[in-house]
Amino acid sequence: MEWKVFRNTRLMAGKTFFRRIVGDTDFNRVLGFDPQRKRSSTQRLFAKAFWFWPRIEDARGWAAASTGTRWNPEQYLHTHRTLLIDKVLDYTRPTDFLMELGCNCGSDMAQLYGEGYRNLCGVDASGAALDLFSYEYPQVFHVADIRQDLFQRYLMNFATNAVDYVYSNGATIELVHPSFPIVSEICRVARSGVFLDLSEHHQGYPRDYVAQFRKGGFDLTYSNKAEFPEKKSHIFVFTRKGLEAREL
Repeated sequence: MEWKVFRNTRLMAGKTFFRRIVGDTDFNRVLGFDPQRKRSSTQRLFAKAFWFWPRIEDARGWAAASTGTRWNPEQYLHTHRTLLIDKVLDYTRPTDFLMELGCNCGSDMAQLYGEGYRNLCGVDASGAALDLFSYEYPQVFHVADIRQDLFQRYLMNFATNAVDYVYSNGATIELVHPSFPIVSEICRVARSGVFLDLSEHHQGYPRDYVAQFRKGGFDLTYSNKAEFPEKKSHIFVFTRKGLEAREL
């Protein structure tokens, strides 16, 4: 295992330490809710000196995403069903409670809504993306519980086993700095399973995701990594240990 993968997987600080360093004022600053507040010089110094120091600055670009920027929300609008959503439909039922991390403009969630899913919640850092979501898919936006927040605070505010399944499509959790235990928080919140389109080594912070999910009580049920090794991202399905995979 290369050093970066080992470091990001095995040498992460815990959630308690993260919460001591990063508070609501920091989240609101990065989200643009409190634009006048600046990151303290002490925080900048520690983050520069210690790789494990809690930080959320990586989300600033996503929070500011709007028309004309690198992560313009319009580019994520689509009407086709992705392979990730195909797998979600394979393993879940319309009565299940599903959470989307990085729902952006709502195209994937709209696919589930069209299949009869109504117990839906999601989060995205971009206010512009959520405005587009409400415009393009008003019925879905009205039915689902959609929040503008960072993954870290959003997950921490959920109770254990709060939803049946968590899903996320493309370069989302990979961009979360390893000072926050994103995988263990997903495992805590998801009762039954997790569906991810992961770019393990080409985006953000590389980790041994399979090992982290296994530690969190989830087995790898499906992956197309061996079938398409040349692709930069792959589909991963994790189900809680002891739970029968439910193919419909």
